[in-house]
Amino acid sequence: MNQEQKRAHWAAVVEQQKQSPLSIKQFCADSGISYQTFYYWSKRLRSPDATQTLQPIIFNEHEDTQAESVIITFANGIRAELPTTLSAAQIKHWVDALQ
Repeated sequence: MNQEQKRAHWAAVVEQQKQSPLSIKQFCADSGISYQTFYYWSKRLRSPDATQTLQPIIFNEHEDTQAESVIITFANGIRAELPTTLSAAQIKHWVDALQ
């Protein structure tokens, strides 16, 4: 089940509970749903989807130096110093993890 399908499923479950005369705890117990999972999804459905934004990456190259590391400063203030020996896949992993 992809995220869109999960969202639609849980929106239907939350709506069923709203239409039900049962309390949330009783509805969850009768439906075999974890109360914590129901609460998580009801909260998630109330808040707008987080939008992803692309952040520019600016490379400042200095020809006269042999750098041993690359420093990446993100818009959120996080600064990462990565060794130049990392592969592109490893750099992508770190960039994704730090954003």
